[in-house]
Amino acid sequence: MAKSAGTSSSNIFSRVSPASWVAIILAVIAIIFVLQNRDSTSITLFWIDVTSPLWFTLLMIFLVGWIVGILTMRGRNKKKEKEAVVK
Repeated sequence: MAKSAGTSSSNIFSRVSPASWVAIILAVIAIIFVLQNRDSTSITLFWIDVTSPLWFTLLMIFLVGWIVGILTMRGRNKKKEKEAVVK
C-alpha cells in the first residue's frame, strides 16, 4: 500500500506538462515582481503626469507592445494571403 501512495504522488508531478510548469514558474515570478515593485512612480507623457505603482506602469507598457505586435502581424498575414492568391 505504501508503494502505491509513493507512485501516485510521483504521478501528480508527471501529469503536469512542461508548458504548464513554465506557466507556473512565470506566474510565481510575476507575483514576486509585483510584490517587490509596489512603490509609486511618476510618468510624464507630453503634458500628462501620472503616478502609479511601477508594476502597473510596466504592465501597461507590455500591453501596448503586445497590441502593437498583434496589429503588425495582422498586416503581415493579410499581405501573405494576397501573395498566395496572386501565385
